[in-house]
Amino acid sequence: MRRLIGVTLLILGTTLAAVHGLPSNHKIMLPKVLTYPVTTLEFSSKAPATIHVKFDNPSWAASVSDVHWATTGGGTYFKLTCEASSTACMQATKGTGKYTYALTPTTASAPRRYGRYALIWDVNPPGDLLFDSVIITPTVPEIDPTTGTVALALIAGVVLVIRGRRKK
Repeated sequence: MRRLIGVTLLILGTTLAAVHGLPSNHKIMLPKVLTYPVTTLEFSSKAPATIHVKFDNPSWAASVSDVHWATTGGGTYFKLTCEASSTACMQATKGTGKYTYALTPTTASAPRRYGRYALIWDVNPPGDLLFDSVIITPTVPEIDPTTGTVALALIAGVVLVIRGRRKK
């Protein structure tokens, strides 16, 4: 019985360690400010350079050109570049085609633990402050059915071996 409990705890510990090491999903919803649309930025902590950006205005088109997500120290920002065909974006940026969302104050660290956070961002141009919420959730891993089946068979085999040895 002790071995069964030991193996079960070992399997549970390994599973918890694996889940703890999973990347986090970050979702930042920046509200509308002046002519800038509601902007949603989504990325993973393991690949912050790959950011999905969505706008609530279908005529607005821009992509993230640079990012710095600083969980220690300050300096967090997202730089976006307008697509040349997006008149709304080009007009809002006064023809430059570039704008930045910077975490304020500049010394503030970006969150790194799971949870919901209220942050203040400076959008430039024009230099207005806006309040948003950041949601950080654990990523749910996709398990290949064959891997799951093999894992279950392995666990069942270990349990049967331990029970078989116990009866001898």
